[in-house]
Amino acid sequence: MTTLPKADVVLIGIGAAGGIASYVLTKAGIKVVALEAGPRLSNAEFAKQLDELGGYQGRNVLGAPKVNHEIPSWRPHVGAPVQHLRPPYAILMANLVGGTSVHFGAQFWRFHESDFKVRTYTVERYGTKALPAGSALADWPVSHADMEPYYDQVEYLIGVSGRGGSNPFEAPRSRDYPLPPVRSMGSAELATKAMRELGYHPFPQPAAVLSRKFNGRPACTFCDFCDGFGCWNNSKSSTLVSAIPAAEKTGKLEIRPNSRVMRILTDSAGNASGVEYLDSNGQMVTQPAAFVILSTYTYENTRLLLLSRSSMFPNGLANNHGQVGKYYMAHYYPSANGIFPGKPTNMFSGTASQGVAMDDLNADNFDHAGLGFIRGAEIGVSNETRPIGAAANVPPDVPMWGAAYKQWLRQYGNSIITVSGQLENIPSVHNFLDLDPTKKDPLGMPVVRVTYDLHENEMRAGNYMLKKATEILKAMGATKTWHYPPSPLAINSHAYGGTRTGEDPATSVVDPYLIAHEVRNLAVLGASTFPSTTGFNPTCTVEATAWFAAEHIAKNFHKLAV
Repeated sequence: MTTLPKADVVLIGIGAAGGIASYVLTKAGIKVVALEAGPRLSNAEFAKQLDELGGYQGRNVLGAPKVNHEIPSWRPHVGAPVQHLRPPYAILMANLVGGTSVHFGAQFWRFHESDFKVRTYTVERYGTKALPAGSALADWPVSHADMEPYYDQVEYLIGVSGRGGSNPFEAPRSRDYPLPPVRSMGSAELATKAMRELGYHPFPQPAAVLSRKFNGRPACTFCDFCDGFGCWNNSKSSTLVSAIPAAEKTGKLEIRPNSRVMRILTDSAGNASGVEYLDSNGQMVTQPAAFVILSTYTYENTRLLLLSRSSMFPNGLANNHGQVGKYYMAHYYPSANGIFPGKPTNMFSGTASQGVAMDDLNADNFDHAGLGFIRGAEIGVSNETRPIGAAANVPPDVPMWGAAYKQWLRQYGNSIITVSGQLENIPSVHNFLDLDPTKKDPLGMPVVRVTYDLHENEMRAGNYMLKKATEILKAMGATKTWHYPPSPLAINSHAYGGTRTGEDPATSVVDPYLIAHEVRNLAVLGASTFPSTTGFNPTCTVEATAWFAAEHIAKNFHKLAV
């Protein structure tokens, strides 16, 4: 095994969180070695992958280096049979420089003030009896006021389009978005009118897509290959085209693509001492480091910690309190569909971040008294429904094959609008991650086993949101609507928890600065650290918290590094 010279920081995964951290650390003069399991691709290479079947619907070329071969297994509860899942569960993650920020749908939400103090706000308004059975609901150890400067810096570094103040429920912000909203679309304008008639407050979705030229990158062309794809035009604001190039200009960032970390090493005192990884030639390499940052996806953050056992950490690194893997959460997406006969909706044009949203039924923005659930969902209408996906979106009374199916598609296939939401998932003691005792990846390493189900709070909230989404469709003029009952999407592109942040090592893995309670020179970044999901996409807050943590590490590096 080759042992390399010691690095200041070794960064495991350079995606949304790792890309921002690399920028902050290198700007502070700290040398960073970034190990990425996938390749580094260019926009020219992304242009070759604009194929719905090969690029997204179950094949996920961007996940080919690793994640397609290690899809987590799932069971709804302890004692239930374990299901070993196959595609389309492979579409969730990407292995390449820039990570999932390259292929995410680019909705880019800040959280509410109350999202950071969710337990406190809930108890103060409704009492402790409102907390769901089995709930592990917890406040964040930081506030929105703490995060606002980092939200702002992220938006101006990468380029975000939106209109500050258009959402009456948003938290205070120091300045407007750097770019105006992306252009509107017909279905969004129809939804905007209907939402207003129903007393709601619609607004343009904030998008990590350029509405006009920004820092030498061109504006979006609305090509319909955004969510699940890399941007051929460099218009999507991934860290690949923003934070990472800026970090490389400092001369202090070395990226090693096609390098898969197998475990994090510790010394005799229990400090992180570096990593072992398989390099691009398949050779095992040891990379010593003074500080280790784990910034992969939610599942891999937990898996690497549990696999990194030692005499000091027999149950996994930073897991002597038994908290690694606890309080897993995943969004449920309540969606209702409507037919608008004779009206071409052209939902295949544009991007998933192009659309209209409303926040009226999100968080605690509405009175929950008597409803039997807490929290809520952001609801909206977005573009980017590609042909294969659209062809599967038919009412339950329509056959999925044959002449009747084809006739239905000819008549209504381009006259469908979907109103969908992102439902907040309350953390539960019954939902968690661990290592599957039988299923292995091609290298013989256990995959993650997800134990997860929707509980009573999510079922009630989900049905409530489906009813509201249907009301919006009818107000828009839909002649027929349909939806399906809430069900868990356990393996999810919006996955949270497993390495929760908090003040108490007995109930969390990392401290407010995302440094492991048990290992002073190990930080964990990403949505795995979130104590709650909120009703919003995670990426904006993933990047803001990464900036917050990296700034703290840089300022205190001489105290933290070993």
